Order: sequence, then structure tokens, then C-alpha cells
Amino acid sequence: MAVLDPRQLPVRLHLAAAESGLGFALRALRANGIAFEQGMRWLGLERHRPLDAAAVRRVAWALNVDVDEFGSRVVTRDPGAGQGWVRYAGMRFRRHVATNRLYAKVCPQCLREHGITRLSWQLRATVGCFRHGYSLIWSCPHCGQAIGWDRPDVDICRCGRHLKPQDAPPVEGEVQSWLCWLETALSGDDAVPVSGALPQALLHLSLDGAFGIVEALGICAAPGRSVRAALSNCKTLPELGVVVHRGLERLRTIEADAGVLMRWATMANQPALARLAADGANDEDRALAWWLLQGMRSGVDHGNTRAGGRPRGQLPLFIA
Repeated sequence: MAVLDPRQLPVRLHLAAAESGLGFALRALRANGIAFEQGMRWLGLERHRPLDAAAVRRVAWALNVDVDEFGSRVVTRDPGAGQGWVRYAGMRFRRHVATNRLYAKVCPQCLREHGITRLSWQLRATVGCFRHGYSLIWSCPHCGQAIGWDRPDVDICRCGRHLKPQDAPPVEGEVQSWLCWLETALSGDDAVPVSGALPQALLHLSLDGAFGIVEALGICAAPGRSVRAALSNCKTLPELGVVVHRGLERLRTIEADAGVLMRWATMANQPALARLAADGANDEDRALAWWLLQGMRSGVDHGNTRAGGRPRGQLPLFIA
């Protein structure tokens, strides 16, 4: 295998709207006849680690793409934040929510129609396709293996077969609205229609905080089930979609009547809410997580709690 020189790729591609940086790198390397794994070694990249500013500049120059535009499409370190935080699409996320893990979620129909991997597909919160209403897939229907980034092209699996549209479970109607809202917030595309009535609290939260709260509220289906067991059994995108659907429903009932908070106390992931209350992406995330914990723990004590004192910032406007 030839050793690549540290020079720019001669065939220049342009980033598509809402295209992920990793997906663009795959397309750019492919257009220049370079295998993805060889290209990653040439660029000196480790996919499981967020990039720093110097790495973003180096990679963008080598791929022959604008550094600012490319830098917002890849997972990067969050300056001044702890190791658990990254930046993606100009927003703060926990590393497990915006990840560079080896698998890649895709919508085969979108790949066939548009030929790009979307920014939103890299988020744990994206369980389905906002366009087609079906769960994303992360395993090849032909070979059964996980869909990796080191594949021949965006629409071809490592086994060499095209990732064709297939039968996939549809997402719930409320989850479809969630996916449209997430896509609009992430890409800034106001043309994405958001149908259905989502909880108003989402308007006040970061994407990381919204997903953290929805997942924490919806993780357990019934009382008496351990949160740890529920988390360990939530391994597929359809299963996570059910959690999102349940969490959205419960958040809406809380908006309508805060008195139901105690009903969800034994089914919510309270440790996750406590972590969010102590260290959220913004003040609104911390405030709502704190308020939910207060209501679940007694609804009376408004002083310091195990989640700490009341966070700075105005509580979300839906709280009367």
C-alpha cells in the first residue's frame, strides 16, 4: 500500500447541508481513491477521541475543505469543560450523546436519495429518520455485521453490498415529531415540519438536556424495575425509541399537572437527573432537572438537595 504524502487531496468536494464531518471524510477519500482506514492513518485520527483545534485545522486542510465549516461537523473537545463534554454542530453534548464510536447509524433510503450521512445520525438521541418515519439501522441486512465508518462508500457496507432500503419498524408519531424538532434545532433548517404537540419544555433546553431529561423520565416502563436493568436492556434503536416516546408523554403530563411527579419517582432515572442538575449544558437544563428531582423527592423542600442548591437561571416558563 502506497504511503500518502502530507498534501491536500486533489479532487475537492463540497460539504452538503447537514452532512456529518465523518461522512464527508469518507466521501472525500473515496473520490480520491483512498480507503477510509488508510486515510484515517494518513490524517493521524482516532475516531473514538474528540478532535482539538489543531487537529481540525490539519484535517480540514488535508481534505481541502473550509476549516470552520468542517470543524462544526465533527466531534471536538469542549475547551474549559471536563472530559465528559464535547462540542458538535456548535452545541455542547456529553460524549456518550455525540459519539465517534465505530458503528454508524444510517437511513438507507436517505443514502439512496441524497448520498450523504447526516449530522443528526451521530447523536444517540436520533433513533429514526425524520423524513421516512422508520428506525435507523446500524447493522447490515446482508452480512449482519455493524455498519462501520471504514466502508467502501457511504451507501456500501464493509461486506461490499449496497445498503438498500429495507423493512424497519416505524417510529411512534410523537417520536417522529421529536426527530423533526431535533433535526431543526441541530441543522437550523426551518423547512423541516414539526407536527404534533411536543412538550413546551423542549423550547427552553439544549439538545443534550432535552434528551437527558426525556431518557431519564422514560427509561422504566413500570414501578419496581431497576433503572440499571432497564438501561442494560435498551440496546437497540427501536427500544430507545420506546423510551423516548414514554419520556415525552410523561413530560407532557407533568406540564399539565405537576402533582403527577411523585407517580414517576420510582420509574425515573434520578441519578441521571441529579448529574444533569449538577452539570448541565446550560442553566435551563440544570434548573429543570433540579425542579423535577425536588418534585419527585417530596415536593416540599425547596432548599439544598442531594442535587445541590437551586441552579442559577430562570426555571422553564411552563412551571407555574
